[in-house]
Amino acid sequence: MLRELSYMFTYSKKLEDYSTLARILVTSAIIALLLATRFLSRSTTVEIARLTLILSFELYLASRAREARGVLAGLKLILTFTIIGALVFYASYLLGWLAPNPVEIVPGSMRLVAFFLGFSLLFQLISLREWRGLMGKLGLNKQALALSMVMSQIPTTLYYLSEATTTIKLKYKGKRLYKVVVPLALLSFLTSRSLTESYLIYGAPTMAAGLSTHKKKDVHLYSLLIVLAIGVALIDVLPFGS
Repeated sequence: MLRELSYMFTYSKKLEDYSTLARILVTSAIIALLLATRFLSRSTTVEIARLTLILSFELYLASRAREARGVLAGLKLILTFTIIGALVFYASYLLGWLAPNPVEIVPGSMRLVAFFLGFSLLFQLISLREWRGLMGKLGLNKQALALSMVMSQIPTTLYYLSEATTTIKLKYKGKRLYKVVVPLALLSFLTSRSLTESYLIYGAPTMAAGLSTHKKKDVHLYSLLIVLAIGVALIDVLPFGS
């Protein structure tokens, strides 16, 4: 599961038919819609309906970037923790402990998955070169370098965690999984040291990216975004939205 999760934070070239501007606007708009949905929904039913629309759009984009099977495999770990958290909240409520209202747990769980998918699309649809190119044009060269280093380490660390876990499972036959901490720490340390050494020896790599502002297929992506925004806005006028 961790290996598939790491792929959710790597760039996919399958959507390069769309311009850089279109991909940035769409991913940013998704995050904005999620925030608006959280604060502007007047009822739980309205919020669930809006989150369903946004999740559907996110899954469509993610499945375009990667196959649907890969997306579902990458979400497996997130869904597992989300379900466990929801069950814990339900149990706490039944036992009379401090817990959210059971009705609020459903949109809360959906919101968690939607935010994860939304932020992962920032990695999948926009390359490090494009991020650095954009921030460089804004005069944020140092921040762009720091951001690219962080973004490159997230999938690498998750991948190494998956490899370390698999190694421990094979060696100890599913027992003593806590021993994964040591090889993971060593791998992370060695990777970070190698990265630092390469920067000290060769300097920071230049990532000149051609930032495109428009392509022919942008109309399709913008049309889908407009339909999503209209659908999210019109939920309030439906019978259950009042």
